[in-house]
Amino acid sequence: MEIKNNKIIIGTAQFSNNYGLQNYSNTIKEKFDILNKVIHYKCHGIDTALNYDQSQKNIGNWLSKNSNKIKIYTKIIGKKNIKQMELSFQKCLSELKSENIEGLLFHNQDSIKFKETKLFAEKILNNKKINKIGISIYDSYAIPDNTEINFLQIPGSIFNQKFLKSKKLHKYIDKGGEVHIRSIFIQGLLLTAPHKIPKKLQKLQEPLKKFHMLCNENNFDPITVAAQSIKELIPNFKLVIGIDKPSQFDKVMNKINKKIDQEVIRKAIKIGEKYTDILWDPRNWNSLIK
Repeated sequence: MEIKNNKIIIGTAQFSNNYGLQNYSNTIKEKFDILNKVIHYKCHGIDTALNYDQSQKNIGNWLSKNSNKIKIYTKIIGKKNIKQMELSFQKCLSELKSENIEGLLFHNQDSIKFKETKLFAEKILNNKKINKIGISIYDSYAIPDNTEINFLQIPGSIFNQKFLKSKKLHKYIDKGGEVHIRSIFIQGLLLTAPHKIPKKLQKLQEPLKKFHMLCNENNFDPITVAAQSIKELIPNFKLVIGIDKPSQFDKVMNKINKKIDQEVIRKAIKIGEKYTDILWDPRNWNSLIK
């Protein structure tokens, strides 16, 4: 059940200020140390976005000092205005200090239906500014029927299995589409001790407790169980993992590929199936809980 390092993409939303459950802000040195470890561990690449605060500029400064050919993925908003998209994308390249990158995603999942977005995507593909075009999606209806969209970024975790079990998604993969799975740790919630989760998420304490109890009883780290369960549900994927600090990077890479009992994976998946809730989606944390 190995998840090879070259299937791992390091997300950089954490390079923005106070991102995630722990609201941790890493220093410039920590950011650069994290990026250096992407090379050290021979990871597949780096995921960023135009709206991730100073993320692209930090990556660009790092890239300018490193000759390593690391794959970069970024995101912009798809619009019905080609000029605006061109300006946004050019700003990405400028901040990243790159002439071309591996892939561009559109944040809004329906934007690829716009004629203008399609024309813009074709233009930058033909100009070799990117190798792949993708969309970041939240709903299964947005999964394309063909691979003109080269890759998708989707949320997925033990407690959010809907996408991972989608027949439409697996058909997309069978046709040659590439899938990047984000949020397997649910912005750190899955790795947080149940008694330490915020009061606003107390509804999730019981299922989280059951998950941690399963891990503890079988002497497996939650990182291992979370990652290997995803591998069980969707074997052919790339994994987008957010990292707060360099020491966390080392821990994740050490734990993610530990050998694990298949029965533990089966039980973890069963827990996730039983305790579905809209609060497992971080988009709902602010809007539904006051």
